[in-house]
Amino acid sequence: MRHFSRFRRKGFNEAVASISQLLAPLGLPRSCVRVLAALYASEAPLSGRELAEVTGYSKSAISAAVRMLERNCLIYRLKRGRESAYVPSVGIADLVLEAQAKLVERVRSRIRSLKSRVNSTLSSKLHLLDKELEILLTKLRGEAREGG
Repeated sequence: MRHFSRFRRKGFNEAVASISQLLAPLGLPRSCVRVLAALYASEAPLSGRELAEVTGYSKSAISAAVRMLERNCLIYRLKRGRESAYVPSVGIADLVLEAQAKLVERVRSRIRSLKSRVNSTLSSKLHLLDKELEILLTKLRGEAREGG
């Protein structure tokens, strides 16, 4: 098992925190986002034990997160002797684009629900905003396809 020095671990934890913020809009549980971020930040595949060490989650929480990430085809399991190690299965750029697209979808949904409850002037402005967000969503989805 790799032992993360205090200095290296601090930098690693900062990277994990930053990547986690980018991936949060995916709507996955926080533990899944943090595990995925740790895998992106790592220089090598990480075992469940290593993931527990670097994230601070229990082994059972890591096990649950890994199962969910595998079900969503976001990580691969690699055999490493008697234990398994994990790596991301999707490029981070594609995943960040998907996270941002999901965020835009949620904003559009809220705007659409607001349109029916406000005056006509504001409703018209919200309609225009919805159309602009639709264009943004199309661009995000197009970039995700081009990159993947």
